[in-house]
Amino acid sequence: MPIIEQDFLELTRSLDAQAFWAENELCQTFTTAKPRCSLSFSPDDHWIFEFAPASSTIRYYQDKAYRDDLHRQVNQVTQAYVGKTFFDEDTWQHSPKRIENLFGCEFLYLEGSTPWLTPETEDPDEFARILDRAEATDLESWSFPDAFLREWEEREKAGKVLPKLGTGSRGPATIITSIIHPETAFYWMFDHPALMARLTELLAEKMIEFNRILRRFSANSEAGWWITDDNSALFNPELYLTYCFPVLERVLNALAPGTARRYQHSDSAMGHLLDQQYALGIRDVNYGPTVDAGLIREKMPDAWIQGQLPPFLLRNGSAEEIRARIVEDFRKAGARGGMNITTAGSLAAGTGVGRMRWMMQVVQDECRFSTPRQKE
Repeated sequence: MPIIEQDFLELTRSLDAQAFWAENELCQTFTTAKPRCSLSFSPDDHWIFEFAPASSTIRYYQDKAYRDDLHRQVNQVTQAYVGKTFFDEDTWQHSPKRIENLFGCEFLYLEGSTPWLTPETEDPDEFARILDRAEATDLESWSFPDAFLREWEEREKAGKVLPKLGTGSRGPATIITSIIHPETAFYWMFDHPALMARLTELLAEKMIEFNRILRRFSANSEAGWWITDDNSALFNPELYLTYCFPVLERVLNALAPGTARRYQHSDSAMGHLLDQQYALGIRDVNYGPTVDAGLIREKMPDAWIQGQLPPFLLRNGSAEEIRARIVEDFRKAGARGGMNITTAGSLAAGTGVGRMRWMMQVVQDECRFSTPRQKE
């Protein structure tokens, strides 16, 4: 059964979800000349597995019909209670390669969990050979599996909307600690610095080349880049500056030049890296729940802040605790109009539609720049 918190439904009996989202469309710019702060939700696969329990997580990832049906069921519930759907009901069976695959990293599927990228080796000599192989790989022929190309052609012939590829990826901190076991990666930064320097150089080069191929293939001419980099907090400022900053600098300059959007998401406690993030020109951010909204605004005065409600507070907290935190974050970082109220990270698994409605109600009531329009 889907998670529907009845006590929160009672608190939100007066909420008109459709009117909320219509007004939300007017609230997307960095200005106070709008009705209120905007709001968004980001439920993902972790969330869906608890909201509408899947009989098999492996089947969810490997069976398109099963996945699409589960998405339809969840969309029906969220549409009814929240006024919005969040999941694609015609998902893809196949996809292009990922940059991690170039370095010998493949997904492991285990029942009861989401896919996990696993490294190929912990031997530095073997990893050097992996880098040799990656450097020699012809990305034009490597990037698109035949099954993906057939599916693309079938969808194109059927007149379906095709996605724009090459819009973003996981960031270097998470890529490095996926293709190499995290502890091993940090040992190698001290024991094999030349090997790790070669990795970061090659990673930047291949990320740019790979994503330009994706963009050409999908006729994507839009500049901009999003980064998901949950493992950023593992790096202190010195190591981040050495192994992550140069990769991001090159990738962003190539794929998000000038004033194009530069977005960073990280669930982690990376407040110690905000100065470097700002120096990279990142101006659209969603950081972990321990990164204070006031600190983000101090370090990044012109950034569009997406957050900073702790996901577990929304899932477990009282109505008043949730309200107080939303109001506090709005006061600290949203009063000039540069904030989208959302969770600091994805919507936590176990969060139901009643609490989602309460979040909407609080934003509607407490995060305004103008008086709500009176109903006719």
